[in-house]
Amino acid sequence: MNKFVEMIKIFSDETRLRILNILFQGEHCNCDLEEVLNISQSNISKHLKKIMLLDLVSSRKSSYWTYYKINKENFDKHPFMNELMKEIQYLEPFKSDLIKLKKYKSIPGRCQINLKEV
Repeated sequence: MNKFVEMIKIFSDETRLRILNILFQGEHCNCDLEEVLNISQSNISKHLKKIMLLDLVSSRKSSYWTYYKINKENFDKHPFMNELMKEIQYLEPFKSDLIKLKKYKSIPGRCQINLKEV
């Protein structure tokens, strides 16, 4: 199927839009997405996989964590995507997600696991 049509499908899902909205603010780990969106790790991973297939998001591993960020180069190829992301941050639930993200990021020691359990 046409890659453009597949991109439109990505933007038709609220959860994927919420993930992109958070990642549009900068690089974040899976824990950030889980906490802010109140969605399970497996559900986040399922959505990220679809987004990453279109190369809209890239990832990197660091120890036990995976960090995700927007692939700005691909967003810049389709200006409507940048405009959409700029606009949705003022709408609910996207606006609340960003407020929750800001509060969550201010918590010291977030995103840490008990290494004795690993």
